[in-house]
Amino acid sequence: MDFLNWRNILAILVGGLIAGLVLGGINLYNQKQKESIAQKLYIAEKLISEGKVNEVESLEIPPPSAGLVELKLGDYFAGKKEWDTALIHLRKAQEILKNSNSVLYYFCAEKVAYILYLKGDYKKSLETLKGLGENIPNYCEVELLKAQNYASLSLYDKMEDILKRIEKVCSDKEIKLTAQYLMAIYNKR
Repeated sequence: MDFLNWRNILAILVGGLIAGLVLGGINLYNQKQKESIAQKLYIAEKLISEGKVNEVESLEIPPPSAGLVELKLGDYFAGKKEWDTALIHLRKAQEILKNSNSVLYYFCAEKVAYILYLKGDYKKSLETLKGLGENIPNYCEVELLKAQNYASLSLYDKMEDILKRIEKVCSDKEIKLTAQYLMAIYNKR
């Protein structure tokens, strides 16, 4: 019996047609999901900018997009100097983004550390920064914050080591100037 008879060819064509329809349906569903999430993110951004932060939770945005919303909420509360609430949202953002978006995860960690620094909790701020490593996009900012924490703890040798490293490896002129300024201030002590 010949394999390429009209029945087998028809079965292959029908099977391909059904598979194409199923894949098209899945793609359409995925596209609708993405559009729905994008719309919810837009609404969340609008609500946060209007100060209607309690309404944001009702949007039920799934991870990892929920991490962006938590980051925005953290920024909102930090802008109002509500440090503890900002920390709650930024830590939620960190947890959500930990395995999905490393750049935003590092950015959130830096924000958490900065708020801890502003609150005067220099040791916790340093603990938050220590685990970030050297191959991160915001490396120079993180190092500068470490130096400021060490200065606040009167650990000037550690601060000086970091500031010298910043001078060598960072290309951002503002960060270099800030490092030079800190070095000048604390070398007078």
